[in-house]
Amino acid sequence: MADNKIKILVVDDEPGALESFRMILEIKDFEVSTFSNGIEALSQAEKTPFDIAFIDLKMPIIDGLEVLKKLKGISPSTEAIIVTAYATEESQANAITLGAMEYLRKPFLMEEIFSLCDRALRKRREKESSNKNKNSGPDISNIH
Repeated sequence: MADNKIKILVVDDEPGALESFRMILEIKDFEVSTFSNGIEALSQAEKTPFDIAFIDLKMPIIDGLEVLKKLKGISPSTEAIIVTAYATEESQANAITLGAMEYLRKPFLMEEIFSLCDRALRKRREKESSNKNKNSGPDISNIH
């Protein structure tokens, strides 16, 4: 049954933030994988498909936008949320352009995390349903 659990990736260089995410997300029985840097997180993402990712914007070695860009290359269907205490309009626009579903400001409330997870899962289901509908009919692309 563990394979049916929603898999969530959390990347943040602050141990307290990682622990907060873990505690909040495990309330909903999500399978949570936490990483303190983007390199380790991306390495795991190559092995494990994640449904949702919460990615801190400001981190050493590789920043959140770079993690986002590489994660979307590895797993385009993962819904990503950029998390930051240093919000700017420019970084928010960049995050959305690179494929982030949302931009969450720290400090955040538990309810905000649950709401974002619900939205991300709804969005994934809609995409999967849309892809199934596209592939379900006969191929008429060669009809002239």
